[in-house]
Amino acid sequence: MTNRHRLLYVYEERIPQNLRELVLSLIPVNEFEIDSMTYTIPDDEKIQKLKWAEVALFAPGRFLSDEVLSQASHIKLMQLWSSGYDKFNTKGAAAAGIPVANNGGANAISVSEHTILLMLSVYKWIHDSHHRTVTGNWAGNSHGMDMFLLNKKTVGIIGFGNIGRNVAKRLTGFDTNTYYYDIRRAPEDVERELKVTYVSLEEIYRTADIITLHLHYNKETENMIGENEFALMKKNTVLINVSRAQLVNKNALIKALSEKRIAGAGMDVYMEEPTKAGDPLLQLPNIVATPHMAGSTYDTYFVAIQNAVENFRRVLNGEKPKWIINGIE
Repeated sequence: MTNRHRLLYVYEERIPQNLRELVLSLIPVNEFEIDSMTYTIPDDEKIQKLKWAEVALFAPGRFLSDEVLSQASHIKLMQLWSSGYDKFNTKGAAAAGIPVANNGGANAISVSEHTILLMLSVYKWIHDSHHRTVTGNWAGNSHGMDMFLLNKKTVGIIGFGNIGRNVAKRLTGFDTNTYYYDIRRAPEDVERELKVTYVSLEEIYRTADIITLHLHYNKETENMIGENEFALMKKNTVLINVSRAQLVNKNALIKALSEKRIAGAGMDVYMEEPTKAGDPLLQLPNIVATPHMAGSTYDTYFVAIQNAVENFRRVLNGEKPKWIINGIE
């Protein structure tokens, strides 16, 4: 096999072997010669690996130093398999003239399905119900007095990109009254199709039964929900966060949940990952928590790697890549 392009696959050591094997199996070997590295090797070794490569796949995207990136200015594309990119050094890559792309919404369906799962899980307190069932401790259950239908509820979606819109699409099956906020209003035909109404953030905070966050983490969105925002919410409000923990002030969230200023929360992201036993947020009875898995499904990996390979082909053929996140094309 001659004239194959050189692809560097960069992964975290925690990624299981069978997932690494799946990723490699989805990259056509007749087109790409593949080498790999983890983030834990010394920087001089990273530089040598990157000097060999033409393109690089980061699964997931984690920090590389400015020095390492400055030695990789020849790389035609650094492709992330995820939607989020706050842990990747996009500024350093831009300074080196390296384009960085995310996954083009490959995980949007998976994350949106997980969002609905958390809404239903909080409304049915599924963790408590499961524990009662497996332990045989049915005595003292609420007989549904603290459980609710998703049907006809008012849901506020904050962030209306790929994932936010996929959440709205799935909510149409529940006949919800769906509001959304984004810095860019969606076209009218999209609003009609998804049966959503554009409102202000304050309107969502004041009126929504469920508030769900679908935003990237940056300086503008950090701690966008704190004590003032929780004070606006109804006592029956449920907060869903599958985006980044930093969007919500943790101390304010703990206070709102423990004092029952809001009814509950469904979380998939945390200030410290992996989480640690004894985290006061995770000890609260009115939270349903999952281990940052919303975008991780077997089906999603196929779409993410397919998108990555197609983007590599574009740049290697002299075309502009899609889904650029650092302004370099």
